[in-house]
Amino acid sequence: MSGAVMTVNTYSDARRHQRAMSRWLLALLLLPATVGAVPYSKQAKCLADNLHYEARGESLAGIRAVASVVLNRVKGRRWPDTICTVVYQAKQFSWANNHRARNPRFVAYTANVQRVVARAMAGRLRDNTRRSTHYHTIAVYPSWAARLELTEVIGFHVFYRYPRRKS
Repeated sequence: MSGAVMTVNTYSDARRHQRAMSRWLLALLLLPATVGAVPYSKQAKCLADNLHYEARGESLAGIRAVASVVLNRVKGRRWPDTICTVVYQAKQFSWANNHRARNPRFVAYTANVQRVVARAMAGRLRDNTRRSTHYHTIAVYPSWAARLELTEVIGFHVFYRYPRRKS
């Protein structure tokens, strides 16, 4: 490689270069609005804000799991059908109930949050929660947890889904 020009000798080199450019372009498109010229879409920003406040300090798997819960709710019949309406639904995510945090002016999203949001918005986020629709931190045990089926424990969060109906 010399300067900004990359020589591609094989098909695998070309695929590797294409993947790197795709990741770079997705990261560029998903930079926070105050940093880059291209702003987040509204739905991507809602997801990024939720991941920032709900999964800050988690591993990549933990951030992916929290994003999966939001996306599983969007797909489910019991919840609203957009990311923003799921995130801001009353009494669902504690940070969203705090009116000051609802409209943060600038949030420095971590690279892992940006990576998960990019995959989610591209429809390429793998659900690592076994279709969970609820979670809580390991520090609490909410009353609703007893009625749901435990699916996973990832990082500092415990994940649940509604029990399957027996036929």
